[in-house]
Amino acid sequence: ALAKKVTEGGPEELTAYLNFLGGGCSKWPLDLLRDAGVDLETPEPVGLALARFGELVDELEGLLG
Repeated sequence: ALAKKVTEGGPEELTAYLNFLGGGCSKWPLDLLRDAGVDLETPEPVGLALARFGELVDELEGLLG
């Protein structure tokens, strides 16, 4: 979810990502991710990650098939 926001988003998403990286240990990881626009306490980011994984598996099968 975070990678998609950065690659498909605009300057605000990039800034949020850089703030996430720069956050280090200043906050709990879940709080840093939430500030970057990804709330891991909801099912959405996991669903997006699994969907992307499925797309990559399909692509690999096409290349090997």
